[in-house]
Amino acid sequence: MPAYVHVNLRVIDPAKQAALAPRFQAALKEAGGQILHFGPVAQILESATEGDAAPLPMAGVFEFPTLAQALAFYHSEKYAPIKAERQEAQQARMFVVETA
Repeated sequence: MPAYVHVNLRVIDPAKQAALAPRFQAALKEAGGQILHFGPVAQILESATEGDAAPLPMAGVFEFPTLAQALAFYHSEKYAPIKAERQEAQQARMFVVETA
């Protein structure tokens, strides 16, 4: 069953973001994933409840053939250095869902 990684983010270092993007895209493709969307949030339909953080201005959706492949990519040695750089370039929230 396909799995979808969702990320809500704010770029805090555009130069680092630009430098890591091609390596992320290549690693994602190699792991069987694909980018369905990466760009600005078109419109906030509902805002966070009191005490929660407001949505960030950018969003990404990445598709994997299975949840196992999505998790394997996220925890892989190949993605680890990219993830470390991404965490310096972005403020982000991320989660994964599996379709039935």
